[in-house]
Amino acid sequence: MAVGFAIILVSIAVGIWSYARDAANHSYDRLLSGAAFAILERTLVTPTGPSVEIPYSALELIGLAESDRVFYRIFTANGKTLTGSGNLPQPEQYKPSDQPVFFDTHYSGEDVRFLLQGRFLAGAGYGDWVVVQIGQTRIARDAFAREMMINAIALLLLVTAIGLGFVWFGINRALSPLIGIERQLRHREPTDFSPIQITPPREVASLTRSINGLILRHKKSLDNAQAFIADVAHQTRTSLGALQGLLESASRQSDADQQQARIKQAEEQAQRTIRLTNQLLSHAMIIHRADNTPLARKVLIDVVRTAFGDIIRDYLKYDTEFSIESDLAADEQVFVMLDEIGIREALRNLVDNAIKHGKAPHKIDILVRKSGEKCHLIVDDNGPGIDVGKHASVLERFSSLSTGTGLGLAIVNAVAERHHAELILGQSPAGGLRVEMVFPVVEGGQE
Repeated sequence: MAVGFAIILVSIAVGIWSYARDAANHSYDRLLSGAAFAILERTLVTPTGPSVEIPYSALELIGLAESDRVFYRIFTANGKTLTGSGNLPQPEQYKPSDQPVFFDTHYSGEDVRFLLQGRFLAGAGYGDWVVVQIGQTRIARDAFAREMMINAIALLLLVTAIGLGFVWFGINRALSPLIGIERQLRHREPTDFSPIQITPPREVASLTRSINGLILRHKKSLDNAQAFIADVAHQTRTSLGALQGLLESASRQSDADQQQARIKQAEEQAQRTIRLTNQLLSHAMIIHRADNTPLARKVLIDVVRTAFGDIIRDYLKYDTEFSIESDLAADEQVFVMLDEIGIREALRNLVDNAIKHGKAPHKIDILVRKSGEKCHLIVDDNGPGIDVGKHASVLERFSSLSTGTGLGLAIVNAVAERHHAELILGQSPAGGLRVEMVFPVVEGGQE
């Protein structure tokens, strides 16, 4: 603020100095004009030519500036000097006129302000211009300009000092609550996520609300992470415990058939544990990307085709028929804000659920269509489907209607939330489950 005030002060000072010089010139020029007019009034035509009688009033006007020297000359248009100093300077191409002409020059070792003003005399067989030239040194007028400048700058400095004082007081007053906020945050325990207790002025109220909002978001994120870790620990411990129990039971069996049966059960349990671990990692990745990876504008059908191509290769060993269709025109591109990895994980879990819970031959159909400002991604299977009353519960983590992990549809739900998409469960034409994700469409030029 001080630098800003200094720049403003310098700018105003330059303007004041220009104004002070103009004001001084205007004031003293009136003296020169008055003296010249008085002299011209006493200029007459005689039988011998023009005659000049310098009145005392003219000398008195010029003498008001006691510290200045005065130069004068009265001459005709042809350059003949009637009285005064004959070597006074004139501007180039000067022509006599009844309008006053002022100019500044250096003369006799000093800066001098000159006036030229003429009068046309006619009579007694004479007709020509008579010009009065009066010069006055700039001592008095420069002193007057400096005095105006100093007084104005002094007033400006006083106003600036008062203004800076108010600014300093206002800023410190407005920002003083930040000291309280800093003190609260410094002495706060890492586990304390309570809002900052302070009543700030409106200048920093939005900052306080933003900090409290950040604290609440961190608390929510930490609570979700802790709940997820607790669920993961419980599910992993349970699965590993079951696997260990089956292996111990197999080792104690004396009958070979019973031992092989226990080993087969252990293998199945190991497969379930591996699937659980993969889905837990997938779910954690989706949550992490939601917090750290921005969505990108993509053509939905292109992303679905790429992801589905990768998924099909992983499930070629199963008796499954895949199809992907779109009711969009061949040259129509529908843009959606997407995370390609999230879409791929959602589709992979839907395919995995359909194969795990359905019976061969499996049939999985994907349809992409547009309605208004929405784009629909639909996945149909021919599995057993899900009752309408259980649609809400199957979207929760570790909620399963059979022996599954209960994470497949929870991952799909997390992906839908990540994309601000609506997730709808229903019945497919084949009697199985229909999962529909409805995305908002963005314009092709948006990012």
